Amino acid sequence: MRDPAVLEPMSPQRILAGIVGASGIVVVALLLLFGTSRGGLLDGMDLTRRLMMGGFMGCLGIALLIYANPKARLKALAVGVLMSAGMLTIPFFFRTGSDDGTVGTGAAVVVATERPAEPVRSGQERELETLRNRIGTGPLDDEIARLANAGSKQKAVGIWLRGMQESHRYLVRDYILRVTGADQASHFYPRNGGDFLMVVTGIDESMDEVAAISGALGEVVRSYPDLALIEVNVRNENFVEGSQAELTDKTNPAFYELNKRELESIDLKRVERAVERLSGSEPKLYRADVTGDLIKLLGDSEVKFKGKVCTALMVWSAEPGPAGDAALVEVKLLTDEGKEVPREMVELLVKERNLAVIPLLDGLWFKNPMEWEELYGDVGPAAEAQMIRRFPKTEGSIRYSAVRILGRVGGPDSLGVLNVAEKSKDSELKVLVDQAAAAIRSRSKGAASGE
Repeated sequence: MRDPAVLEPMSPQRILAGIVGASGIVVVALLLLFGTSRGGLLDGMDLTRRLMMGGFMGCLGIALLIYANPKARLKALAVGVLMSAGMLTIPFFFRTGSDDGTVGTGAAVVVATERPAEPVRSGQERELETLRNRIGTGPLDDEIARLANAGSKQKAVGIWLRGMQESHRYLVRDYILRVTGADQASHFYPRNGGDFLMVVTGIDESMDEVAAISGALGEVVRSYPDLALIEVNVRNENFVEGSQAELTDKTNPAFYELNKRELESIDLKRVERAVERLSGSEPKLYRADVTGDLIKLLGDSEVKFKGKVCTALMVWSAEPGPAGDAALVEVKLLTDEGKEVPREMVELLVKERNLAVIPLLDGLWFKNPMEWEELYGDVGPAAEAQMIRRFPKTEGSIRYSAVRILGRVGGPDSLGVLNVAEKSKDSELKVLVDQAAAAIRSRSKGAASGE
């Protein structure tokens, strides 16, 4: 009895399966052809894995083609096999980024390219050459040469990450890019034994500085200046957040130590959670260390939770000065760029009695008086002179707010300004002026009597 599928008209499912099978083989073939350049999607994938990927797609494509052609299964099989065979030959000819400098696993080191006879080398030179072949520093050497040929003053450095779990590679990459300001073209290359070579390019830092930055990833074993390479034994436990019970229990003696350690994590999400926890805790231990870490976060351009950092600094900063100076720099940057200034940042400056905030706060208040009036008044008498200069330019609700602020911070010099405003026909303004003048006279009498 003949297969009913042969007699039935072609169904949409079979047509779709045929399209998917054929196009899948073609797409993977194109990927193997064009995705192997430096920085490409398959850069760093060895030949075995490329063949495995192609073989899987070939088997799947053949199965879909046979399913799609019940009337010509042998022909579909032949077409699928030919397409798959063509696809699987590509990795043998386009090998860029697939070689790691060694052949096989546990075998003797084999140099990928033939070299002319060389003079007798020292033990150190032989050691470096062996290491170069073991790690496969080709991508690093190419990048160093590219920067040199382009006349660039920037550098490329390799970080040999030993024993790093693959699941952590993007977290590590983001950290290195964030701290060094490296080019986005910086790339990972898998190596034998679960190691990775990260080529960090487009940086200005010296090798010693990059080594210090790499210390957050684990133990910096050694630097190889001749290879522009830093060897790091990765501590994967550094990338795992501690017990939530211990991190949130303020009565636990380990609370402060664990959260201080979280502030030094390379994962900014963990850092943000630690900042929130410390904001609501009494600064009993590690106050200077925590304050220093928070100030560093305030100056990090990649930190997006600076308002929370300022809230924590209002709790932890013991001596006025450094925290306020760091916050002032950020406020100036944000205002110059026309970006929103977190209220907590200005609150920190007011708390620290940093008088440089007055003109900045004045500008924020003039644009949105209801948002900033209370903080403006919290500055105290030091804000009086700025408000007197601003007062003639105010009108409407802004003038109402200015009168209320003068009522809080003003002295005898403010009475002349208020007397002029009292001549207005606005009855509500007159009431506010009378209240502000009465508050100023009351403070002046209290100061005169020594109260």
